[in-house]
Amino acid sequence: MKFFILGLALVSTNSFAWGPTGHRVVGEVAQGKLNPATLKKVKEILKGKSLADVSTWADEIRSEPDKYKDTFKWHYTDFPDGHKHHDESSSSGLLMTSIQNQIKILKDKKSTADQKETAMKFLVHLVGDLHMPLHVGNGKDRGGNWCHVTFHGKKMNLHHLWDEAMIDFNKLSFTEMSRFIQEGLVEKDEKTLTGGKLADWVEESKNLRNEVYPPEAKSSKKKKDHFNYCNDDGVKKEFRPALGYEYSYKFYPVLEKQLLKGGLRLAHILNTEL
Repeated sequence: MKFFILGLALVSTNSFAWGPTGHRVVGEVAQGKLNPATLKKVKEILKGKSLADVSTWADEIRSEPDKYKDTFKWHYTDFPDGHKHHDESSSSGLLMTSIQNQIKILKDKKSTADQKETAMKFLVHLVGDLHMPLHVGNGKDRGGNWCHVTFHGKKMNLHHLWDEAMIDFNKLSFTEMSRFIQEGLVEKDEKTLTGGKLADWVEESKNLRNEVYPPEAKSSKKKKDHFNYCNDDGVKKEFRPALGYEYSYKFYPVLEKQLLKGGLRLAHILNTEL
């Protein structure tokens, strides 16, 4: 029951990984990197729609919890600090397992057309989720949803800052952003970025996650094992880190690289598994 409650909490309306723009960027980058045979299969499975077109579907269906509530925990996984290896059997989320399951459905010759279409829609979204660092959570703050900050004077949580606020601040369309993040990309870089296995990518996001938490705005006299601005009951203004251009300057390039990796790796999965 505890894990179920935590799972529902993490996937509240504030916990989507990447907003629509981010997910569409991942789909757009991936679509452009598919080989001709794979591209044909993808178009057939999605009935002519693109990966970018369907990339937000897995978030949109959360408006039907009676039908899709079992999929809510697919969007994240827990990888606590101090754990050397990721063990999803002890996690309240099933991101890695769910990605693997969608691949199996797509490869299974017995899968129906509808099953493959659904699996493809989930796969493009979940691979994007994997590359949003706060969706590989520490198990303490709902993937940053309990961590209160201000960004250019606007109150928000750390999760929202990463999934939408930093992306939307630059006012780029997903096609513009997709083009910009691929400028200067060469084949050697693509091979490096698509190297490794799914477990390696999970660990990579976990390590990056630990870097994105801003320093304390004000020290607390209370003993704690986490930041004082991370509290489910809310945080007073003086304890909320005030973030702006300096934070964006440091982490926007990181965010762009994560979106690029998500797109390239999604294409790699499809090119090698379909």
